[in-house]
Amino acid sequence: MEDNPALFIRPGGCMTARSSVFSVLLLSVDPDLQAQLEQDLRKATHTLSITAAKDLASVPRAAAKRSFDGVILEMKRGHRNELAEVQRAVDPAHTFILAGSRAVLRSASGIVEAMANGHGRLSHSYRLEDYIESKLGDFVKGMKNGSARNLYPMLIRAVERPLITLALKETNGNQIQAAHLLGMNRNTLRKKITDLRIPIKREKARVV
Repeated sequence: MEDNPALFIRPGGCMTARSSVFSVLLLSVDPDLQAQLEQDLRKATHTLSITAAKDLASVPRAAAKRSFDGVILEMKRGHRNELAEVQRAVDPAHTFILAGSRAVLRSASGIVEAMANGHGRLSHSYRLEDYIESKLGDFVKGMKNGSARNLYPMLIRAVERPLITLALKETNGNQIQAAHLLGMNRNTLRKKITDLRIPIKREKARVV
């Protein structure tokens, strides 16, 4: 299976400190992944709790009643419903979700570390929707005062191009991975690349 890019779902609302311990639920069949995450994250915070299980159904009953600060999910071939199950099981206002292949998750501890370091300080953070609204407010007002029209298609196009460009850059030009990251099929991505005239660049591996 190709290593899909990690999918990171940040809390949709204000994340408040419910406890001094940063708690993470790891759903993976790889015991080495748990050991690596614990080793990496304990360097950043000493107040860390990791609960490991192979899937949601295997989470101990006592642990299932807890409110986790984050869920790390190993995405496996043929288990596409797992992410949806996790999203239904947690409170999206208080819990981040990090999902990806085993190889990707092994290198994604930096994201969890950043969330752990910000634990208890995220009450002032914006949702993505709030951030975009704050950036667009003055622009829309200015366009209205200038009697502009057709803002919607213009803005969608303006957002699509840099978003797709960044996804391609993040995946080193791999269109399959970029399409997965964006949540669209490869044919749709190809059409948008053509329509928006987005150049495809792949960085060459450095020879050591």
